[in-house]
Amino acid sequence: MRDKDVAFLGNHGVIVAGESLAHAYDDLYFLERAARQQVLAASAGSALRPIADMALARRTAAQIKGERMQSDLFFAALRRMLPAR
Repeated sequence: MRDKDVAFLGNHGVIVAGESLAHAYDDLYFLERAARQQVLAASAGSALRPIADMALARRTAAQIKGERMQSDLFFAALRRMLPAR
């Protein structure tokens, strides 16, 4: 995967990696939500259009990638919901 965090495996699913389990889980969570939105949009029957402004898409992706504190906080909150051992 080299410097990539997500690998799509044809007919086999997806592999998500990260600097920590919290980062990988967060990426997988939002990847699943984005895929759901794409399926819902495609079910409308109209052709989907790619984002025209790739510079804006790259800036947005860079901003999101730099916000890792929320990944750690979200994962910590999920862990607190688990029953105590």
